[in-house]
Amino acid sequence: MIMTKLKPSADSKTGRVWEIADEITRRSGRLARRQEVVDRYVAEGGNRNTASTQYHYWKSEAPRRQAMPGASLKVELQVGADGRVLIPQDVREAMDIGKDRTLVGRLENGVLRLMSPRMALRHLRELVRENDRGQGSAVDELIAERRSEVARP
Repeated sequence: MIMTKLKPSADSKTGRVWEIADEITRRSGRLARRQEVVDRYVAEGGNRNTASTQYHYWKSEAPRRQAMPGASLKVELQVGADGRVLIPQDVREAMDIGKDRTLVGRLENGVLRLMSPRMALRHLRELVRENDRGQGSAVDELIAERRSEVARP
């Protein structure tokens, strides 16, 4: 069972740590580091231990937030001499890479996009939900469209 920590309310002391971490992440394009979050919180008069503990909770939730639609995170990866790329753990978690460690890749105009099968399914479901016309089953809609095409003179 995975335990998750709910984000504290924004107007609380602990919520301020999360805000600082989110702001640094947004501004830098990478996950905020513990020390920079703690230093900034302490500079604002906060407790070092509170900042460290809340940073731990924030970081454990960061991959889930990065996996949300529209989220973006800049990641620099090194390609080894043999062509292997090591994907950091927090990025693997955000990509929802399963135990089978399988990725689906697409190369378009020199840009390689990698996605786990579970993330691909999640994106597909979101597309279907966005394009749902509210007329029932998508399969039934497709069959009805095909029948009407055949019935046309």
